[in-house]
Formats: sequence, C-alpha cells, structure tokens
Amino acid sequence: MGILGPSAEQQARVRMWYAMASICFAGLLIAGIALGVMGNTEGWVVVGISVALWLGLHFTLKFTRDAQP
Repeated sequence: MGILGPSAEQQARVRMWYAMASICFAGLLIAGIALGVMGNTEGWVVVGISVALWLGLHFTLKFTRDAQP
C-alpha cells in the first residue's frame, strides 16, 4: 500500500514556493507602504493587493494540507 498525500519532494517544493512568495510579499508591502507614505495613493492599492494575494495563498495551502489524509 502506497503512502497517501504528497511526497517529501513535493512538500519541500511547496515550502520553497511559500517562502519565496512570502519574501515577495514583504517587498511589495514595504514598497507599497513607502509609496503610500510619500502621498501616492496607488501604494495603498499595492498593499491591499499584495495582502489579498498572500492571504489567498496561505489559506489555500492551509486548507489543502488539512484536507490530506
């Protein structure tokens, strides 16, 4: 009987992509806040979009992991 769920390599790949996405999120967050503080209202839009994308990724991975046997 085989192992159910993702393999160790697949889990490592997901962790790597999650870490890379988190680093990109931090960069976008810092850039958006800097733009917003300087008076550019589009900076706050960048902050909102980056937060929405990161939360979507986070909850997708969380619910997918919880659904595994």
